[in-house]
Amino acid sequence: MNGAEHEQHEQDPFGPAEAKAPWRTIVALAAALLLLALTLYAIYAYNSSRHLAAPDISLTGLNEVSPPEYLYSIAGPEGADALRDPMGVDVSADDLVYVTDTAAGAVRVYTVDGDYRFSFFEISDGKRKTLGTPVYVEVSSIGEVYVSDRRRRAVYVFSDEGVYLRKVTPADADEARLWGPLALALDEDDDLWVSDVGHSDFHQIIEFDREGDEIGRFGRSGQAERVSDVPGRFLFPNGIVVRNGFVYVADSNNQRVQVFSEDGRFDHLVQTSGIPRGLDLDDQGRLYVADALAHQGDVYLTTGERIASFGGQGVGPGQFLYTNDLALDRRGRIYLTDRVNHRVQVWGWSEPPPGIAEVAGQPALWPLLALLLLPPLLLLLRRRRFVVTEDFLEAMAAAGHIDAMQAGMRWSWKKRRWLWVVPAEEAALYEGRLLGGVALDDLLTAWEHSESDVLDLMRRQELPRPTAVLLVVAKRAGALCTQAPALALSGRAVGVPAYDARRFSERFLESERAGDREESREGAG
Repeated sequence: MNGAEHEQHEQDPFGPAEAKAPWRTIVALAAALLLLALTLYAIYAYNSSRHLAAPDISLTGLNEVSPPEYLYSIAGPEGADALRDPMGVDVSADDLVYVTDTAAGAVRVYTVDGDYRFSFFEISDGKRKTLGTPVYVEVSSIGEVYVSDRRRRAVYVFSDEGVYLRKVTPADADEARLWGPLALALDEDDDLWVSDVGHSDFHQIIEFDREGDEIGRFGRSGQAERVSDVPGRFLFPNGIVVRNGFVYVADSNNQRVQVFSEDGRFDHLVQTSGIPRGLDLDDQGRLYVADALAHQGDVYLTTGERIASFGGQGVGPGQFLYTNDLALDRRGRIYLTDRVNHRVQVWGWSEPPPGIAEVAGQPALWPLLALLLLPPLLLLLRRRRFVVTEDFLEAMAAAGHIDAMQAGMRWSWKKRRWLWVVPAEEAALYEGRLLGGVALDDLLTAWEHSESDVLDLMRRQELPRPTAVLLVVAKRAGALCTQAPALALSGRAVGVPAYDARRFSERFLESERAGDREESREGAG
């Protein structure tokens, strides 16, 4: 940037970000071409051999076992109850599969063969009547269903039929207001273990008894530069399993599983492939890990040796895009949430169980052809996304444009629609609020952030954490709307275009109104 451009940039902090090479566009086009090539090859292979190749499964370690095989996926039904963002999964003793759908704010329930049964989301927690952001789910030995809710900062308990029963939180009112329950586990006595990530200095594990009274806790926050650093400290623990006197914790952002005694004494580490999330153990003592970064499932001995990996990145059967949780049923089948592919995949160690051969063994040609239409369809339906701040919303309301923001969310063939985003950490600021007659709960969508990206941005730009969280989410969305010039400058410094209310109106609202007037004149002619 030359001197004149720099001076103009300082005078006017709002507008497009500095020009950069369109790497994201180039990568997206390359990925689309690769997907097209793979699809055409799959069609050719299918027509030649009348079957699809099995997904690639790699083995490591000295004690190899027969790897699990892909069986089928759970995704239905179509319509309002379809899976949108499956996050957590567990299987009850009576063969019901419970799946948290974070985007829908609900828990979906299926049979183990994939038949949809029902959904539930209603609670009775003061003014809160529905789940906010359900993340993980665990089913007790008596069929009670525990659901962690990041947005509501609570663990809610339901009957096996989805009837709300009670809430579990710390006894101290101030702590209950600030804690952030995430991972869940139930031990042999149905004591509840919860990972708490609500306070940045105290990512910890808390144990509650059946009545919800606290038994104990251990751990605090810590970032490991090497896998063996700071044992007993966590950075966003996302999975817990408790068996035979040991507590296994997926220390996600430190890329490891830590193992403790039940009284919180550190025992040993298991180094993982990428970012471990959900955990489970089978009756042979094998540790199962859902790895979000590696897009796969891994199987370890509890001593730490990896003996099998299965899956891999992709959209086809047996491939994952950001798997997050897993669970085993009583027959040893493995259920993994496949978030971006909007499904739960089911894998097994032996022959497929009865009732799924038709689903897994008779692929049709039309799903392969449908993949050809998927990339352009996704581009067509993709909405323009803006991260907004409170001062921007108030400025738009004062200018009489808040209704236009809401109207802009409705989809149209002729216009690209808008999505208004806030960081999930700030979602509580807008609960139950009306602005210019518009309910902000309906207007805004809460997005989670990557804590590792936040920490990196704090280090590189020397930003306070709230600003870094906002910019990380804005970079993912693609644009930032704020009235604060300093925040706009910080956004543009990391490649995020920034708009205040006036410039947004000039850039987007007035151009759309001009287009509407032109269409009206053409229609009248």
